[in-house]
Amino acid sequence: MNKIAYSLGFTWVFVLITLFSLGLLYIVFDEVFDAYLVPTIKNQANESNLINDTDKNMIYGEIDKYMDFWDFVPLILIFVVVTYAFVSAFRKERDSEYL
Repeated sequence: MNKIAYSLGFTWVFVLITLFSLGLLYIVFDEVFDAYLVPTIKNQANESNLINDTDKNMIYGEIDKYMDFWDFVPLILIFVVVTYAFVSAFRKERDSEYL
């Protein structure tokens, strides 16, 4: 059996399963954040009498900043996983030890 092909095939199957899982998790959590969590936090901050307008604007800015980062998380994860796949595909394995 060709150990290099076996290792490479396993790596790419692992990468595809990881990308699918991360994509599925991102879709689920993105819906929760966009549809429920962010509007709830903004609504609670807006209706609170204990928070002044300066702090409300700071809360809105921080939430928007975190949501902007959340939108880039899939791109970062895809880059990391695909980079791992290519590095593992081109690495040199010590086949002479196993022969």
